[in-house]
Amino acid sequence: MADTRLWLYIDFPRLALQARFGTLESATPQLLLNARSGIEQCNGAATALGVRPGMNTATAYCLLNDVETALYDALAEQEQLQRLALLLYQACADIRLCPPSGLSLEIGSMLRLYQGLDALVGTLRERLERSGFHYRWACGHTALAAQVLAINDQPLISSDRQRQISALDPIAIDRLGLDAKDAARLKSMGLHCYADVRRLPRAELGYRFGPNLLQRLSALETPDTLGHRFEIPPHFDERLELSHEAEHSASLLFPVKRLLTNLEDYLKARQCLADSLYLRLSHRNQPPTRLRIQAVQGSRSAQEWLSLINLQLDRLVLPEPVLSLHLRARRFRTDPMPSGDLLGTAYPQADADRLLSLLVSRLGHHQVHTLTTTADPRPEHATRLTPAVDRAGRPEPSRPRFQPLLVPETEHRVAPQQYQLLSGPERIVMGRWAQPAPYRRDYFRAWHPQHQHAVWLARHDDGHWSLAGFFG
Repeated sequence: MADTRLWLYIDFPRLALQARFGTLESATPQLLLNARSGIEQCNGAATALGVRPGMNTATAYCLLNDVETALYDALAEQEQLQRLALLLYQACADIRLCPPSGLSLEIGSMLRLYQGLDALVGTLRERLERSGFHYRWACGHTALAAQVLAINDQPLISSDRQRQISALDPIAIDRLGLDAKDAARLKSMGLHCYADVRRLPRAELGYRFGPNLLQRLSALETPDTLGHRFEIPPHFDERLELSHEAEHSASLLFPVKRLLTNLEDYLKARQCLADSLYLRLSHRNQPPTRLRIQAVQGSRSAQEWLSLINLQLDRLVLPEPVLSLHLRARRFRTDPMPSGDLLGTAYPQADADRLLSLLVSRLGHHQVHTLTTTADPRPEHATRLTPAVDRAGRPEPSRPRFQPLLVPETEHRVAPQQYQLLSGPERIVMGRWAQPAPYRRDYFRAWHPQHQHAVWLARHDDGHWSLAGFFG
């Protein structure tokens, strides 16, 4: 049986830079500075002027007139690598993180599902292009071979083992990831590329160089894994540093949309909905501004969340410019199938939930109320006004009861002969424990021919009748 094991390695050479400054290519040189190694990463504009990673900072400044700089943040780089793994997770199940800037994907087992390498690679390319991050990739019959090809700009996308070996052969010794001393000794022996080493007897190499070199060469030729397996985190928690201070709430929409796009990818990967988000806006001297955004029945759509956040930002006055955004989602729910009409064009409950979410976002959680039923059978005590959404972010439940919600505040006596009785009587009795005087009434559903509406009538113990409520 043919060996179907195949790996794809994706390297993001400007991962930390783009995580800090954004994925749009800037005409202004951008530098990430490392206190120990000088220039950690730079964009295309800086490279065109002669700046290279590892260059001394003073030398780089001599080559540039206008420049944007930031400090290298290893934690932010790893968080972005996790987000990219999440983006690809729906297309490939076995993804491994290879810090600081690589992903190793085992794709051999996925070829049958996608009916070929081209379809799988096309799906991955579409997702990577959508992310905007600069990348380079390659396939390999081992995970390490794919990594070496990718970081050496050999974009080989093929399952042909011989083509992969041919692509590895011309790669220089010092570009194979070998120990620096071993690479120098091999070059002093006249061995300059992988092909020169591959043809040598391994026993002789092991005798001269020790087991470390043999292990590295074996990893290039024997299927094995790299890095550690990616797992979806249990909560969504992301922070975004703004490149410029945001003085107005309207200028926050673009960076918020970037966070919400990541949230949508997270929810799709988990196949769930978020019912509330918490957005924290950090300032320089003032306490952070905190917003809670509610979707009544949950949502995963970045556009829907953006519209709800926009409603809150419209009425928000910032105490100070915003330096960073922090978005959290802690509570999730399963994604139910919407129930519509026969043609699938109407979702009245979904529309009602969407309207409620808009009202809550616009007016606040404690400003939107709804009528709900209570356990008390007496009509005048059977309903009450409650917040439309409880503290847990769920719509306030209501007990089903075939009684009218609209009840007159004062008693209105009526003549029963003016009505057509439809059903009843339904007797409601309450003891002295509920009120001082005994409570016993017979209720009837009735129709008023002249006014053309359904009502609820009450017959009291003394024989008089009163209007108890209106049906919609």
